[in-house]
Amino acid sequence: MARLKHTLIHHLTQLKTMMTRMPASALPCSLAPDMFSLEKHAKVAANFALRGYCPLLGVATVSFYNDKEGKQAVLSQIEATLAYLAAAPEIEGYQDQRQITDTAGLIDVTLCESEFIERFILPNLLFHMGMVYAIGKTQGVALSKGDFDGFHHYPPGFCFSQVSQA
Repeated sequence: MARLKHTLIHHLTQLKTMMTRMPASALPCSLAPDMFSLEKHAKVAANFALRGYCPLLGVATVSFYNDKEGKQAVLSQIEATLAYLAAAPEIEGYQDQRQITDTAGLIDVTLCESEFIERFILPNLLFHMGMVYAIGKTQGVALSKGDFDGFHHYPPGFCFSQVSQA
């Protein structure tokens, strides 16, 4: 639990890594007409970190989300979110007797602190990051799994379709 801040910072740093590689032309793209754009997914992902962390601190949720468009607006939001988290105190443990309510689509969801983070915040942050990755890939951006998770490494030009499945 004491690693939540570290985990959020890690994921946001990877989101920033991916966003720095995105051409401006990819930002308005989406996987389907009824889905958010890459830009909106990136902003929502960054916002989820603070939607999760601020309630655990017992403070009103801070958001650096803004309606400005473009790559710099997204990067500024991510950087401000990272700075806020870096300065925030560590959370030492969940207080599961406390319930947190947030909006999930068109409904409210109320969960104890641990479930709020583990079943709502982290999956949503990673979902929106995954959409950034997927849209970027469909737009020809050279991203690897390592850009997403910060751990995997593949040599330049590596292609899974050329790897034997034997």
